[in-house]
Amino acid sequence: MAARTKYRVRVRGKVRNKLLRRGGAAAGLALGLFLASWFLGAALKASRGFLGGRLLSFRPASFEVDCPAPAAAASARALMTETLNLPLTAGRSARIAADLRKRHPGLLSVDVARNFLTGKASVTARPEEVVSPVLLNGATAYLGVTGRFINEDLTGRAAADLPTEVSWPAGEAPALAAFLKDLKPLLPLFYSRPARLECPARDWGCRLRLADGSTVLWGGFEFTRLKILRLNEVARDAGLKGAVPFTADLRYFKEGKIFVSAAK
Repeated sequence: MAARTKYRVRVRGKVRNKLLRRGGAAAGLALGLFLASWFLGAALKASRGFLGGRLLSFRPASFEVDCPAPAAAASARALMTETLNLPLTAGRSARIAADLRKRHPGLLSVDVARNFLTGKASVTARPEEVVSPVLLNGATAYLGVTGRFINEDLTGRAAADLPTEVSWPAGEAPALAAFLKDLKPLLPLFYSRPARLECPARDWGCRLRLADGSTVLWGGFEFTRLKILRLNEVARDAGLKGAVPFTADLRYFKEGKIFVSAAK
């Protein structure tokens, strides 16, 4: 039986070197990916621990208050003084803001912020603009621009340009607030200056008492300027006929109707 011939596979030098390079590159890439993922995981773990520690242990060394209302600013400083060198968490910041709003309902916004770079805390509070003082069911209140009835005027600028009475338990009155804000600059246009605005019912059927004794059933809070001009025309005609003071009913102004009668 003839001896079996054995063959040895020989790889040429170029091919062998190429295979070695490919293998080395793949191994290097795998090692690089492994090391990168390990370092990334370690960095994230460390940063979470660091940030978590900073967030939980933020202790303000100082604070500042930005509020144009002196009374509310003093309350904010008193509340923040209690937090110096004590942990000031997000929850505690929210409670401070809520407490400040409770003490001063006239504030429209309150923000308590923490600066982790400087270690300083801050309070920014803004009072609500007051449209007019209002006699609400016999008690003095202030009608804010948003329609809220509040028990203080933190702006200190609310003047009773038109004394206003609301004689039912209204919770909010945004339409009345918008009306009064629009009406104030138009008051000089009236032939006789309005002396008082009365809103006695839930349907906001308000009436104006004028300085000459006339009464105007105002109706809806729209067409304010046009209503004033037409009222002046009616007053001129009524004056010529000797019917002043009178009662003018503008509740149907949208339909183009104005009813005038002698004052009772």
